[in-house]
Amino acid sequence: MTGVDAAIPKGATRVGPLAPDRRIDFTIVLAAKAGLPPVHSSTHGEHAPEHLTHAELRQKYGAVPGAVKHIESFARKFNLEVTENAEHRRSLRLSGRSADVARAFNTAFGEFELEDHKFFAPIHPPQAPAEWNGVVDAVLGLHSSRHAWPRRRSSVHGHAPSASLLDLARAYAFPQGLDGSGETIGLIEFGGGFYPEDVRQFASQLGVPAPRITVVEIGSGANRPASRRAVHELLDVASGRLTLAAEAEQTDSFLAAQSTAEVTMDLEILAALAPAAHIVVYFADSGEQGLYHALSRAVHDDHHRPGILSVSWSMPEHTLSAPELNAIEHVLREAAHLGITVCVSSGDAGALNGSTDGKPSVNYPASSPHCLACGGTSGKLTSAGFSEEVVWNATHFGFKGASGGGVSRQFPLPAWQQDAHVPPNPKGAAGRGVPDVAGLADPRYGCELLIADRTATSAGTSAVAPLWAALVARINQALGRRCGYLHPHIYRLGHRRHAALHPVLKGNNDFYSAREGWNACTGYGTPRGDALLAHLNHG
Repeated sequence: MTGVDAAIPKGATRVGPLAPDRRIDFTIVLAAKAGLPPVHSSTHGEHAPEHLTHAELRQKYGAVPGAVKHIESFARKFNLEVTENAEHRRSLRLSGRSADVARAFNTAFGEFELEDHKFFAPIHPPQAPAEWNGVVDAVLGLHSSRHAWPRRRSSVHGHAPSASLLDLARAYAFPQGLDGSGETIGLIEFGGGFYPEDVRQFASQLGVPAPRITVVEIGSGANRPASRRAVHELLDVASGRLTLAAEAEQTDSFLAAQSTAEVTMDLEILAALAPAAHIVVYFADSGEQGLYHALSRAVHDDHHRPGILSVSWSMPEHTLSAPELNAIEHVLREAAHLGITVCVSSGDAGALNGSTDGKPSVNYPASSPHCLACGGTSGKLTSAGFSEEVVWNATHFGFKGASGGGVSRQFPLPAWQQDAHVPPNPKGAAGRGVPDVAGLADPRYGCELLIADRTATSAGTSAVAPLWAALVARINQALGRRCGYLHPHIYRLGHRRHAALHPVLKGNNDFYSAREGWNACTGYGTPRGDALLAHLNHG
């Protein structure tokens, strides 16, 4: 059955009908000719996992034959325009007058408002044509409500840093003599942007070469950094030098500054830890289609061919519609088959994650079994290393931050977590445990950055995803191949208490507590990169 989302966000108020000439741009996700099998990863050496090529993926698991012509005929019938034909990644973009789109899906559109944001949505559930069964998997974008991305104040702070990213690399035993040469890392970003001169100056100050950066703009997504003045205001708020009213922190300018700080942090962490890697930044919009198209473009990018993706954005998994989640999940499974390692932040709001029912909630795409979910730790870092690492859970200048983690309500317990003693999810069922690994996230002990000409400090699990992405780039460089889907290795090593992962044994994230073995705060712990490389290389 074709997935069409018709959900109207809770609390939204209907303003009136949508103008019939208002244009609606939406996406049709085509069904695959065959279902992707489960992802398998053999261990190492001569038995390295066999990854599909892009050509093999299209040939074996591409769109159902004739599907594009079917949709083109549908578009002509209802006066719709096919604005993008991306059959190679099983999607088409269509555009048309709202009146024609409503007729095509036997519905009507209204205009709604929620927290000063106006959007359109179907008044009653859209109906996909019956003949689409087996041809179309999902329709995305029949509403324009924004994703509720968490506030990003936790991503950076403006006080004096305690150490550099090179100190962090030494503390986590990143393999020496490697710089990510020959590797491509994709960054998935929504909103904001970066100033190239910031990254170049940061690299110069750190004594590493400036990275090669390519920008890919998707839909209305673009590199649009906030003004330097707005970023300075954000850093002053984050460091406690300035206090703003709550509504001032929800303005477009302040939110753009948060996103700009996020994007810049991601880039500078990669620039410091994998300076020779090619960084491709995929900018997408924040609507329902944004995450799908950003990941799909990156995974199917046959030109740049990223071997690692870093995603510092996540949201409670229950806020995604079933069609959107299923469409994205298929893309993430494709990534695993292509040997792409996807590193995702687990979130900065602890286990409860802003829930109103007092029950824990995990973020997506961290909860995807095809993503390496990255939690957060706290610990004073100096040039000599860490004194001790505990679960990140602290209040800093009025902002509470804690490592996201828990048990998914959407995904069952994966085979590689069978021996990890993952507790039941809030429904009492077995589910995928989050996170898998961790890294430094506490802003009090973050590493030095340069954003809008100002010194800032890395923070949040948003900093941990690019940290792990940079480590994977070094490992891939050393192996001469993609290590790809790391989960079976991570859980085998963690279960054996291998030196490649350092356990975090103290602290909690407001619901779950750290303990021996895997825990729902920091997974199996922080990396010891040289030992992880040795395992992947020699077993």
